[in-house]
Amino acid sequence: MRLVVSAGVVSNGVIADNRREVITVGWLERIDRMLNDAVLGALALISLFVGLAPFVFDTTSSIVSILDRVELGIVALFALEYTAALLTTSERWKFVRNPWRLLDALIVGLSLASLFPIAHSVLRNAPALRILRLGRFALFGVRAGTALAVRDVATAPTSPASSGDFRIAALSGDDTLELEEIDWTTGLSRIRTETEDWLFLRDVDAERLAALAPALGVPEATLRARFFDSTFPRIERMDRYTVMFAWYPSVAPRADGELPRVKRAPVLLVGSTTNVVVLTREAGDLYETTQRRLAEVDVTHPPLVRATYALLKSIVRQYTRVAETLETALIEIESGQAQLSDRLFLDRTFRLRAEISRVRGSMKHLKDVLRVLAEKPVAIRGLEKGRRPLFELLADDGEEVYESVDDTMTSVAALVDLRLNLASFQMNKVMRLLAILTTLTLIPAVTGGLLGMNVEGNPWSATLGQVTYGVAAGMAISLYVFAVKGWLR
Repeated sequence: MRLVVSAGVVSNGVIADNRREVITVGWLERIDRMLNDAVLGALALISLFVGLAPFVFDTTSSIVSILDRVELGIVALFALEYTAALLTTSERWKFVRNPWRLLDALIVGLSLASLFPIAHSVLRNAPALRILRLGRFALFGVRAGTALAVRDVATAPTSPASSGDFRIAALSGDDTLELEEIDWTTGLSRIRTETEDWLFLRDVDAERLAALAPALGVPEATLRARFFDSTFPRIERMDRYTVMFAWYPSVAPRADGELPRVKRAPVLLVGSTTNVVVLTREAGDLYETTQRRLAEVDVTHPPLVRATYALLKSIVRQYTRVAETLETALIEIESGQAQLSDRLFLDRTFRLRAEISRVRGSMKHLKDVLRVLAEKPVAIRGLEKGRRPLFELLADDGEEVYESVDDTMTSVAALVDLRLNLASFQMNKVMRLLAILTTLTLIPAVTGGLLGMNVEGNPWSATLGQVTYGVAAGMAISLYVFAVKGWLR
């Protein structure tokens, strides 16, 4: 009898089927993880030598049968891994066309063809089956080499792409400034006019960038190079416009115990004496934070200056949060390093140091950009000439963030050096102990060498007991000297 629930078409049978399906998928994923590239490469290497053994050694028919069963078991594991990976993947057609998966399929197919020939066993050594066997050997060799190569392949970092959620907002209001969304056509027309404007464009792609270039009066090649190809913050001051590039960082969501991973989104500011246009690509909450900080800026400053300051202040504050997160991660490693093995400790500190290094490099250039905005004339209305105390404070904040990240980098290096020195000290203790043992065993070894194998019959009157006593006394005195020197601690 089935129990039907009114909230949905659910029955005892359906629940059981779903539970069996979840359990099956879990087992398949576990099999796929266990039979990884390293394991398959080792199995391929074993099968290669097992298959070549009959050609090198004199083997009986029973031994050949055992070797065939071993090969059959290895082929079965290859087939099991291939099936588990195929059933657990969501893109099966892409999986089948993968070159490495084609190699696995050929290994399984050729192995089955050579292990289970349809023809009579007399034809087992026929030229066609020999070719199949040699082909299987070759594929197994390639698979073993692939296991080593694949693990060393590093995935090239990809620049963030536009999410397709393009939006444009313009600055409005007098004393109380805010950003309000407008359409693309209106935005382009406002950029082309001489009206003072501040625009924020989110998720800009290459097509819209090409349309913006003539409206801004900036060469498209310059915009493309700065927006898509720049690697560090920079500013270019021209007579008619100013182009500033920066990264907006954010920490990716992470589970407990995982190291922080910093993501970066490009931000391009193009300013002129009439307007300022900000272009972003997957910049997270930069739009929202900029809009909130508009209310914090003194209303005595011009609107374009206030909006530009709010944008840059949001970027600097975000770097401050990232720096605090990285410092917290360092403290976690430092407090729990006693529970970490040397290999795991070095792995975690290396990855943390890489993240800190990227943030440090960005902040090093960003603080220089902020210092230029504070002290040098730029082609942005309100910033054409003179010193700007508002941006000087922002430049000082950038200096502080850079120094904080630099201190964290120094702390990581000091922590690694301390761990290495500790490991070196432990190694020195081991070597000192070996030296003591060598010195102690040197006394009986030299004595035995001088006296020979037999004490009796030699031209001296010492007995075996006396020799043993003298050796023990020498070792005890040596051990006492080592203890007095403190070498046994």
